[in-house]
Amino acid sequence: MTDMPPTRFRVVERGRRLEVIDTQADKSVPVRRAEPPRPVSGNMPRLKLPEKMRFDGGGSWATDRFYDAKGPRTLTLDAGAMQKLRYAGAGLVALVIIWALLAANVPALWGAPLLLINPKVRQTMRSQMTRFIDGLDAKQ
Repeated sequence: MTDMPPTRFRVVERGRRLEVIDTQADKSVPVRRAEPPRPVSGNMPRLKLPEKMRFDGGGSWATDRFYDAKGPRTLTLDAGAMQKLRYAGAGLVALVIIWALLAANVPALWGAPLLLINPKVRQTMRSQMTRFIDGLDAKQ
């Protein structure tokens, strides 16, 4: 049995980053470094999840104007508000799953998200969400 040939690559740590060096690469060809990913541009809101910042389970949350009529604002949440927010998120996920399962059998339900095109429906949902967020704020 023969020995395994030496590896072509070498891994080196430079400035807390691992770099892979090709030891057999043609040195006359310039190497193009990968650029970090750029943020997605456009008008889509970025979902900012609450950050846990204290040992008691509380945290802070930066809202967006897309779903909060008083936004953007940063809320200080206590442990109870964080738990309510987790339950609301789980309820939303469950609602989407139930909708997808029902829409698989009732094709007319696929048009339900089109209701969000109506400005009055969006305004009503935004005002309901703002009331919910106001109830979470620990400062009030």
